[in-house]
Amino acid sequence: MRITSDLYLLVGYPALYVKSVRAVVISDLHLGFESAVASEGIYLPRVQLKKAIDLVTNLSKITNAEKLIINGDLKHVFEKLTLQEREESTKLLSVAKDYFKEIVLVRGNHDNYISVVTSRFDIPIVEKLELNPETVALHGHTYEEEALRYKYIVIGHEHPSLRIPDELGGVLRFPCFLLTPLRNGSTAIVLPAAGHYQTGNPVTLDENQYLSPLIKKQGIIGESVPYVVEYGKITLEFPRLSKLMLIS
Repeated sequence: MRITSDLYLLVGYPALYVKSVRAVVISDLHLGFESAVASEGIYLPRVQLKKAIDLVTNLSKITNAEKLIINGDLKHVFEKLTLQEREESTKLLSVAKDYFKEIVLVRGNHDNYISVVTSRFDIPIVEKLELNPETVALHGHTYEEEALRYKYIVIGHEHPSLRIPDELGGVLRFPCFLLTPLRNGSTAIVLPAAGHYQTGNPVTLDENQYLSPLIKKQGIIGESVPYVVEYGKITLEFPRLSKLMLIS
């Protein structure tokens, strides 16, 4: 799904494709999530690693990309590198190395101590990454004035999702991209979370509900356009939020 002549939302996947550098960009895998919530008495099947491996291998096959960019939050726990995080990030990066010539991690707020693993694979960790002369990627948990000189700013961190009522009175929640115009004339491309259990924060017109200071300070929220992702199937453009919330 074409955003510009160089940037594409990959249909059915929570990923951005950058044609000029043959790169795919994903965000918010949050490996280690299951063990983290188990410590709080919540027991989930350990499926995130398998889902993450399936994702990166499928992205390689459908795009033939040479570069994988993880735009923050490869791991989940803030204060340490857990055993599950160490084992799963090692396995994921080992597989990804077989499919991509280059891997870059843009540091997210959860990526403390992950250099213990990335250094084994010679994977650089950067604070931000220029994707083309008009586009920069950063995780989105901090506000960086310098990023505003780019026309397109690719972030994660938000885990955006769209709540859709079903015919039985329930609510379905789908991860989504969110294209948000900024007050300075740039556009933020907010990536959906790639982690299986990161179902997302519902998009809203209330700017105070957003996590990223970039969206809070610069976002024209009502003009944001969500693109809902049904994994492996479709990516569907919805009306801008001001109109969508009025309908709902």
